Amino acid sequence: MRKLLFIAITFACTTAFSQGKTLYDVEMVQTKMGQGNAYEKSWKNHVAKFHNGDNKRYVYEILTGSNSGNFLVVSGPSSVADMDIERANSAAHSADYDMSVTPAVANITTAGTYRLADTLSYNGNIATDKFIETVYHLKPGKQQDFLNEVKRAIAINTKIKSAASYNTYVKMWAGSSPEVVIVTNLKDGFKQLDNSFAPNMGKDFQTAYVQEYGQAMWDSRIKLLPDIATSWETYASKFRKDLSSVMK
Repeated sequence: MRKLLFIAITFACTTAFSQGKTLYDVEMVQTKMGQGNAYEKSWKNHVAKFHNGDNKRYVYEILTGSNSGNFLVVSGPSSVADMDIERANSAAHSADYDMSVTPAVANITTAGTYRLADTLSYNGNIATDKFIETVYHLKPGKQQDFLNEVKRAIAINTKIKSAASYNTYVKMWAGSSPEVVIVTNLKDGFKQLDNSFAPNMGKDFQTAYVQEYGQAMWDSRIKLLPDIATSWETYASKFRKDLSSVMK
């Protein structure tokens, strides 16, 4: 069965725009039963040795769904050109990871590389450590239809001065399985989810959308996902600063 993965990297990427580096590599780590504390301790030591320079790692804990309790380890931001870099300490890095961290790990699944799409994000520089992520697995040839709708939503949110905050990430080299991830940033924490939290489906949003694009387009928006996506999932996560590289 396919592993369901997502990213929650907005907290770590606020400097990515000015640097021109917008790529993030993501993997999910499942610890062995009863080895969670051992993993965290060995991982902290590993990060201190190898990932507090220009090769940082940011860790997020999955809080809901079938992967609850697993960790997402994110590296970046980077550029395609950075793929050419060969690090002098790569052998020592691998040896330390295999010796100290791996014994507590049950499984590691690579999610892939994701591009932060600035023009497809709205009010995305909100600082928070709590997130809701929705992963959209799109049908072949349907990604642009989805992204066009994201652009329309941004236009409406901008028009009504919505308090919503989200970043959009597009999976690189996805082949016949396009994937888009939208990360909602919860400035005030998970309590924002009370009172049917859904900033893109509120009355003000709907009214402005219909005024701008017409009722027919709104009706199409409501039934868009089943037409263009094979599946989608939503998760909650939190940033684990204690397991992450030092932030500058």
